[in-house]
Parts: sequence; C-alpha cells; structure tokens
Amino acid sequence: MPSGGDQFARALPGGPLLHVDVDAFFAAVEQRDDPGLRGIPMAAGDVVIACASYEAREWGVQAGMSVGEAVAVCPRLRLVPLRSDAYAAASTALFAVLGRFAARVEPGSMEEAFLDTRATPWATVDQLAASVQRAVAHETGLPVTVGAGRTKLMAKLASRSVKPRGLRVIQPAEERYLRPALLIDELWGVGDVTRERLRQHNIRTVADIAVVHPDHLRDIAGTQMARRLAAIATGADDATVRPERPRRSYSVQRAVPRGSGVDVDLLTGELAGRLHDGGFTCTVVSVALKYANRLEHRGRARLLEPTADARRLASTARSLLPAGGVRVEKAGITVTGLQRADAAVQLTLDTGG
Repeated sequence: MPSGGDQFARALPGGPLLHVDVDAFFAAVEQRDDPGLRGIPMAAGDVVIACASYEAREWGVQAGMSVGEAVAVCPRLRLVPLRSDAYAAASTALFAVLGRFAARVEPGSMEEAFLDTRATPWATVDQLAASVQRAVAHETGLPVTVGAGRTKLMAKLASRSVKPRGLRVIQPAEERYLRPALLIDELWGVGDVTRERLRQHNIRTVADIAVVHPDHLRDIAGTQMARRLAAIATGADDATVRPERPRRSYSVQRAVPRGSGVDVDLLTGELAGRLHDGGFTCTVVSVALKYANRLEHRGRARLLEPTADARRLASTARSLLPAGGVRVEKAGITVTGLQRADAAVQLTLDTGG
C-alpha cells in the first residue's frame, strides 16, 4: 500500500514550481550599492517610505508610513531617495539570471517571478532552488528567498514563510495537510472586501471553503473569485507559468500621509519616467483613491493624443480628483492605451502632413 503522502501526490499530480523574490528589493539595491547602509536601519522613500530594510522593520518601520512616522519609531533611521533607474537595472539583471534556469518565467513584479521547473524531480528541487539563490546573489549582489510548490499558491506560501534569504520546498505530501488548514488571510489575491464577506459567513480556512455549496460561494464572492477559491480547496489552483505579455499599463500607488493631499506631481513624475524608460506613450489616465472610511473614488480620461509628458499626465490626473480629499489613505494612477513612442511620433508627423 502506498503511503498517505504518495496517494496525495498521485491525486494531485504536477512537478514543482519556484517562486523567487528579492528581499526588501529597493533597500537591498541601496545596501548593495552603498556599503555604509549595510546592517543598519534604512529605508528608501521620499515623503512616504517605499521600502524598509529588515533592520528598520525590526523597529516597526513599514512601507506606506510617512517619513515623520518612520523616524518617530526609529530615530536612527537612515533615509535615501528613490532611484528608479537603479531598480530597473537590478530587475533586468535579476530576470537575466532567472531565464537561465527555466524556459518559462512569469514576472510577478519587478523583483519576483515564478519559474516553470516542473521537469525537475521533487527529490532534487531543493538543489535547483539553492543554485538559483546562489546565482542571483553572485551575479546581481541581491539576496533572494526561494519557495517551491506544486502550484503558484504553494510556491509563494513557501517563500513567504522563510523570508529573508530563506529556501523552502512544500512537498505534495506536506501540501496534503497544509492546504486545508490555510487561513483565508494567507491566500494572496483575495481582497479585504472578499475576506470580510467570507468571515461573515464563518468561512475562515480553505477547509471551510470545501464544504460551501458552489452557488452559495458565488453569491458571497462573485463568480470569478468563487471559481478560484473552489480550485484552491480542491488543489486545482493555477500551476501555469505564463511568460511576460506585452506591456499594457503602468501603475503607481502610494500611501498618503494623514492630513495631506495627493502628491500628483510625484506620482505622474514616476509614471512619466517609466514610460520613457520603456519607450512608450499612453492615451488613457485613470485615478483611484481609497479613503479612511473605505469609500473609493475612481476616474478615467482619454487623452487627445499619446504622451509621456509628466506635466500633461499631472494636469489630466488633477482633473479627475474630487475636491478636498484630505482623508485619502491611498492614491493610485494608472496609464493605459500604450503605444511605442516612435510609432506615436510617426503618427503625429503623418497627421500633420
């Protein structure tokens, strides 16, 4: 008779995926480039903390804090300005390394990715994960945590549980016991509103999801989320690594210090820089605000012609903001309708002729 773990592995087949995530990415780049920042509490940010080193996190400094709040909890905090170009270059170097270990690499952000390593035997996936970790450290100078699991959820849970600089493999036999006990709060991609609605129906773990009628689950969470939750409950959740698709949008989001307004120039300046770096212009600007009372405001405007100009983006974004807004907790701006910058120039010339 096969063991319980073997039965589980056959019931839920599939090789391992890797989730690779740079530890405290912005802070790690700054500490790599400036040895004087290593081993001390430091953070990257301007008005708001964008990323804190692990030394700063031990003092309670977190991303989204205002600089004043961060210094109050950690008087020794060393603050450095954001350097978008340095982070973009580090991300490019990271993905160049990851591409050597897997035919398919799916970016989760500029500092994390899933690797399709399903051809690797479970018995040796820890050796592969360690090789990835060493290669990234040696070639980019950045610390990474690596998790392995049968699905993306399991791989990401593995990496989250051992940060920083950790390595964990969740074998199929372990997944058998781990999956049903997972709390809803541990499922990435499940938003605050959905979690609260699930709690109201006493659904707090994956095991709870498994006994809910599909129609009832759909009424609670909506059709698409209900399908994902049901798949998680049965172990049939996403295990497909999708290579990066053509860029469709750029977004930036920041916490807003209490009592302050939205710094439109800061947000659109970062977006303009990313558009220029990517060689794009945009034709649509969208704004999303989240207030302290959990209400939201959204606005969207189409531009008369493609642009990557920060001033035009800022002007459009301001036209979408409501009056007041000092109780805003988070502000985000997204640009879509991307076009290659050289194509936009040619279109303008042709139209003008």
